[in-house]
Amino acid sequence: MSETTVQSDQTELKSQPQSVATPPRPRRGTVRRLGCGLALLFWFTLLLTPCALFYLAANGEIRLEHRDIPQPHAHPLLLVSLVSEAENRGLRMETSWIAVADPLEGMVCVETAVQFLLWQYSGGNQNVSFCDCYTRQDAETNWELVRTYGDAC
Repeated sequence: MSETTVQSDQTELKSQPQSVATPPRPRRGTVRRLGCGLALLFWFTLLLTPCALFYLAANGEIRLEHRDIPQPHAHPLLLVSLVSEAENRGLRMETSWIAVADPLEGMVCVETAVQFLLWQYSGGNQNVSFCDCYTRQDAETNWELVRTYGDAC
C-alpha cells in the first residue's frame, strides 16, 4: 500500500460521522449522596441510643412538651417513661396532638394516646386513648376543661 491510499483512508474516516455514540454517564451522584446521608443519620442514631437510655435510666422519663395547647404538662408532645411496677416492667410512650380546634368558638380538643412496650406484664391490653376538650371566652382567659372522652375525639 502506498502512502497516498493510507492518507486518503484516514481522511475518509475523519470526515465520516461516527455511527456508534457513547452512552451518557448515569447520574448517580445525587442518589449516592442521599444514601450516604441516610446511612450517616442511621449510624449517629445508633451511636446516640446508649446516651438516651442512660438519660432515661437516670431521670425516669424523656419529655417533649407542646407550647400552644392547654395544660402542656398533662398533654406532652412525646413522653417516654420507665414502668417499674411489681407486675409490669417496660416503657410507656405517650403522645398527644390537637384533634379539633375551633378558634371562633374558643374550643380545642387534645387527643392523647398511651402505648406500652412491656417485657414483663400481667396480661391484657394496656394501650389507651382519650380526648380532653377545653374552652375559653377569649385569648386573655385561661382554658377550662369541658369534657373528657374515654376514646378518640
